[in-house]
Amino acid sequence: MFSKLNLIVALSIFSFTSVLSQDSANYSANKTQKSNPDKTESNDYLENLFGLSININYGYTQFDGDIRQYDYFSSKQTGNSYQDSDFKELRSAYSFSLEKKIDDKFSVSIDYVNGEFAGLRRPNEYEGYETDTPYPDVFNAISAPNGQKFVTTFNEIDVLLNYDLNSNNPIFYLELPENISLIAKFGFGYNSFRSLRTNLYSDEYIYGYGYEDFTKNESDAVTESVIIYGAKIKYEIQEGLSLLVDYTVRNSMSDKWDSSIMDGGNGGDRFSLFSFGLACDLTYITSKD
Repeated sequence: MFSKLNLIVALSIFSFTSVLSQDSANYSANKTQKSNPDKTESNDYLENLFGLSININYGYTQFDGDIRQYDYFSSKQTGNSYQDSDFKELRSAYSFSLEKKIDDKFSVSIDYVNGEFAGLRRPNEYEGYETDTPYPDVFNAISAPNGQKFVTTFNEIDVLLNYDLNSNNPIFYLELPENISLIAKFGFGYNSFRSLRTNLYSDEYIYGYGYEDFTKNESDAVTESVIIYGAKIKYEIQEGLSLLVDYTVRNSMSDKWDSSIMDGGNGGDRFSLFSFGLACDLTYITSKD
């Protein structure tokens, strides 16, 4: 079902593993050539070559597109008889990242992200807009005039370039404590998703991507290219272990994430992920052995 995504994940991991293996081999050869290496020099050499960390984050998503009630904060719908709990735009997601240090300024990372995002839009917000109704004869009575909501589940693989703004340069130099880093990032991703759009007040099916028409049965997932930018704060709490605060925006190359194409709407869809996490430096763990 996610064969293309799995292939990209496998190729990405293979590429990282190849680089890591080469770095380890170079380090071992260098260590063998030295009859009595100094421990500090050995650790510095290992850090330059190995330079790999694992990051794990968990947080909340906020969608921005055609189906969103407010521009600057999230919304929820209460009191519907069909739902056991409130329908909320804020949803959760987690990410797993392998990051390879290039030098003091740059690093590259491969991120895997899994979760969902959602949105709602009440009837008064559709005044003056034309919404895409794929089955007007059947669903006209339950489409936009009565409000809509959607939920999208997704898997994504990203390749990112990270830049440490603490590094000494005339443009971005910041005076921060030594154990705090402010890092900007930019990259591209491959998103595999299913999006289900339904009536806000009755939960009747309107339209979906990755679902069979007129039903909620799953079919083949839809794939989409993604442009990514964001920033994170890294706070080292002890050697080899850091806390992360991350804010990342993912921009779709189409208007399908909310299963809604609206004339006069927001156009391209995007969602943000605000998350907290931990970063574990494998260089430190390896040097301890």
